[in-house]
Amino acid sequence: MARKSAAALATLTPIFTAKRPPPPDGLPPGAAALWVSICAGVDANYFAGADLTLLEALVTVDHQKRACDRLVSKNGPILADGTVNPAAKLSNQYAATMAALSGKLRLCKSATTRAESAGLKKALQVGQRPWDCDPALDEYFS
Repeated sequence: MARKSAAALATLTPIFTAKRPPPPDGLPPGAAALWVSICAGVDANYFAGADLTLLEALVTVDHQKRACDRLVSKNGPILADGTVNPAAKLSNQYAATMAALSGKLRLCKSATTRAESAGLKKALQVGQRPWDCDPALDEYFS
């Protein structure tokens, strides 16, 4: 029997093969592709049952925003009569909705970091800061 290499021994083999949730029926092809891409980028058990509804809303809003963006690029942000293109306004609203949903689903990097982590790093800093010990800087930091 051949010996296993160090790389083969270091590779984890999953005990269970969890399936990722398939896209819901009725999603447009672009939205379904985004669903598959998002699910492939996270652990198989990342989403709970209620999260799937939010994920469906996210990919649907993304699909609608892309349609609005196509209309804006075709007709311009300002229409011939001088008014703002309604598709541009709607695209902006869809972007805000997408940001909120991706934050709720913890898909964006900023949603996975704690706000106080920067403060914790600062508290763990060792030694005095230059303005704490340099008398020449007292007039600036008093």
